[in-house]
Amino acid sequence: MSTKMNTRVTVDIPTVDHKRLKIIAAFYGKTMKEIFVEILEHGLEQYQECTKSHEPNDITKKAIENIDKRKGLKTASSVDELFKKLRS
Repeated sequence: MSTKMNTRVTVDIPTVDHKRLKIIAAFYGKTMKEIFVEILEHGLEQYQECTKSHEPNDITKKAIENIDKRKGLKTASSVDELFKKLRS
C-alpha cells in the first residue's frame, strides 16, 4: 500500500470558479478538496514528464572540476570590470 505525502498549496482562483467548485462538490457529495484534486490529476495528464537527462555533459563536468580547483577563474573589483574581462 503506497502512501502519498501531501503538500499544502494556496491558489487564488476567481470567485465565480470557487462558487462552481463548491456547487460541484455539494452535488457529488464530495469535499472541494476532493474535486480539486481530481481536476488537477486529470489536467496533469496532458503534460508529458521531462525525459531529458540532467547529467552534466563532459564540457560541464570539466568546467565544474576547474572551478573546484580554482583553475582559470577571473577576478574583478566591480561588475563592470568583470563583464569587460568576460567579453575579452
